[in-house]
Amino acid sequence: MAATNSTHDGAAPIVAHHFNNILQQQSSVRFGMWLFLATEVLFFGGVFCAYTVYRRWFPLDFEAASTALNPMIAGINSFLLLTSSFTATLAIRAAYTGNQGRLKAMLAATIVLGVAFLGFKSFEYYQDFEEGLVPSAQVANPDPLHHHARGMDSQFAHNLQHVLEHKKYYKDGAHLEDVNLDRCRLFFVFYYGMTGLHVIHMIVGIGLFIWQYILASRGFFVPKERFVYVEVLALYWHFVELVWIFLLPLLYMTGHHSFSDL
Repeated sequence: MAATNSTHDGAAPIVAHHFNNILQQQSSVRFGMWLFLATEVLFFGGVFCAYTVYRRWFPLDFEAASTALNPMIAGINSFLLLTSSFTATLAIRAAYTGNQGRLKAMLAATIVLGVAFLGFKSFEYYQDFEEGLVPSAQVANPDPLHHHARGMDSQFAHNLQHVLEHKKYYKDGAHLEDVNLDRCRLFFVFYYGMTGLHVIHMIVGIGLFIWQYILASRGFFVPKERFVYVEVLALYWHFVELVWIFLLPLLYMTGHHSFSDL
């Protein structure tokens, strides 16, 4: 790719003044994104390690809590996110070849798929709220003489017990009486924290895709050399997808699920 400082319709130079050529600029843009993603790996890595430690300490409690989640919505969202990652990759190709119409179409498809993911996730959060699966210290029965040894001193524990009984958690060798239902709140702290962080990253990514769609509509990517900006945003989106690929088994596949529960 030839180095150039040409402009398009009076726009800013393709190569910024502090770079020698377009290849140096593109390499710097890519390096900046990889450096940012490295800090994100450290951030999410710490959360995953903390989850793993508590998962090892309280396997039955985490297994029971995971059973209360909705794997159907998680599966649909996995398909949506994987497909959006594919459309983001096609957007890179369109920008690289200078196909502006296809670029806008792929950016729009990625945005729609990302918004659909957030829609299903919001519905899942609503279901969890309706079932009372929100960690809290609310006491269901203040009389200590009525407390159960396996942990039933909060409204959350009673709500979780109701959900697990509805899903017949006790089948396949699992026994509800062996689970400390109050301690299951710890799992939901991780669940809301980890998925919440993922949702925040998705909102940021969707916002940036919308901004790139606006730029594409204004002809910003007509100089094909600017495809690198689409490339690094797609790289960020792939990272968001990768985080979800880890969240799916850690949160949703830990418990017992069957088609009758869907």
